[in-house]
Amino acid sequence: MVGGLKKDMNSQLSVGEQICQDFAQYLKDLEQEGRCLFLPFEIHSLSLKNIGKFSERYTEFGKFNVIFGRIGAGKTTIFQSFVSISGSHRLLKNGQNRGEIDLTLSDGALLHQDIFDAVNVRCIVLDDAGERLARKQYGDFLGYLQGLNVQMILTTGNMDDDLKKLFNQVFPDCKFLLLC
Repeated sequence: MVGGLKKDMNSQLSVGEQICQDFAQYLKDLEQEGRCLFLPFEIHSLSLKNIGKFSERYTEFGKFNVIFGRIGAGKTTIFQSFVSISGSHRLLKNGQNRGEIDLTLSDGALLHQDIFDAVNVRCIVLDDAGERLARKQYGDFLGYLQGLNVQMILTTGNMDDDLKKLFNQVFPDCKFLLLC
């Protein structure tokens, strides 16, 4: 059985309906695609200087955040900044949940990066995670995310009044950040 349904019934479902059967697997699939990041800490703010399209950008985050804007506005740059800061848990030796990398540059400067596996997830960062979901399924997905009770940072290129209302219904204190 897959997601509570027999396999032959599962093949009759739309892609969105199949995704809704198991949101945990959907998040794992997004992580494998490099579009979901699990962090063992919450993020208060992000400051970028000369990163991607940003000369300077400072953003504070709340419990639930939606970063939206047109293509090329910098949503994925912000997501990739979190990936860069967090290190890559894929580098870890099997069975280990922490690691370190030290790099000495030719000018003597030392760079240090802690690498970790988010054993105790406190923040999930998603880059365009809802693009495969129909509106109703997106609502169900947001309800699932709400139940996780962790800080959420989502990026989306598609933000209209109906979607904003949906976010506000599930997360009344949602913080919206428009990138231009």
